[in-house]
Amino acid sequence: MPANDSNHQLPDAYLAPLQEAIARAKQAQGEDTVDLIFYTDPHHRPGGKQLRAAAAVKIAASELLPSCIVVGGDIVDNDVKESVVFAQSEFMEAIQAPECPSFPIKGNHDDNSIHDFHKDLKGANNVIFPVEAYADIYKSLNGTVAFDKGNETGLYYYYDVPDKKTRIVLLNSVDILYKVKADGMLRQNGQWEYAFSDRQVDWVEHTVFDFSGMEEGDSWKVVFFSHLPIIQRGVRGYVDGEVGNGEKLWKIMKQNRKHVVACLFGHVHIDQVLYNDGIPMISTLNAAGYRNYDESPERTPDTASETVFDMISIDYAKGELRATRFGAGEDRVVKL
Repeated sequence: MPANDSNHQLPDAYLAPLQEAIARAKQAQGEDTVDLIFYTDPHHRPGGKQLRAAAAVKIAASELLPSCIVVGGDIVDNDVKESVVFAQSEFMEAIQAPECPSFPIKGNHDDNSIHDFHKDLKGANNVIFPVEAYADIYKSLNGTVAFDKGNETGLYYYYDVPDKKTRIVLLNSVDILYKVKADGMLRQNGQWEYAFSDRQVDWVEHTVFDFSGMEEGDSWKVVFFSHLPIIQRGVRGYVDGEVGNGEKLWKIMKQNRKHVVACLFGHVHIDQVLYNDGIPMISTLNAAGYRNYDESPERTPDTASETVFDMISIDYAKGELRATRFGAGEDRVVKL
C-alpha cells in the first residue's frame, strides 16, 4: 500500500510555526538540561498526514539535538492486520532521526484487537500479538535500551542518559495476558483492558530504581512515560478504566520519590498538568487532528494545528520542566 508522497513533505503552513517553536525551545535549553521530544496518539493510517508531523519532528530533532524522541502510543488507527502492520512500520521509520533514537510506547489501539471485535469476526486473526510487535518494531532497539531481560516481549524498557544522570523509562500500560479462548477470541482485549503486569511492577522496583554501582547513584533522576496515566486520580479527558497494578506501581514511585521527576502520558486526548503526592502528571494533546473536548484547541486541516508535539527541557537546578509546543495548544512550564 503506497504512501502519499505529499504527506512525507513539510507543508508550507508548517514552516514558520515550526521555526518559531524551535526558537522558543532553544531558549529553554541549557548545558545541563535534559532535552526530549514527546509526540503521542497519531492514530496513523498508511500514507496519512502524520507523516508530515514526523518530518517536523525530525527537523526539530536536528536543531535541538534531544536525547530521544518518545512516541507515546496509539501509533495507528485500526484496520485489517496487514494495513496496521504497514502503518506502524511506515510511521516509526518516518520518525527515525539520525541525531537521536525514537522510542515507541504501546497504546491501547496498537494491538489492533478492536478490529475483530467491531467487525464481529469471532476471532483474533487481526490482533498484533506482543511477540509480533517486538519483532516488527521494538527488537531494533536492542543495544540502545535495556529491556526486562528474558521478557523483551513485555515491551517496556529504559534508556539512560549518563551525562545527565537521567533514566528515561518507557512503560507498557497494556501489559495483559494475550491468550486465545476455545472460541478463537482473546481472553483479554487490549482496547479496554489495561494493566502493568506483576513482572513489570517488580522490574520498576528492583531494576529501574537500582542505581547501585553507578557513580553518584543517589543523584540519578527517572522520567516515566506511558500511554495511559499510571493512576487516574484527578485525570481529565478520555478516562475509561483504571490500569491494573497502577496503585501498586504508584506506591513504589512514592517510595523512590527523590528519583522521580515526572510522569508523562497520552491517551486522554487533552493537555493537563496535575500533581499526585507531589509528583507531576503531564498529558499531551493527541497528534491526530481531531478535537475531542470543548476546552481543547481548534484543529484545522492543512495547518500546523492538525498535529501536536512537545519539545521538552528539564532543568533540575531550576526545578522545572518546559514543554514547548508545535501545533495546536500552548507552551507549558511545570514545577518539579
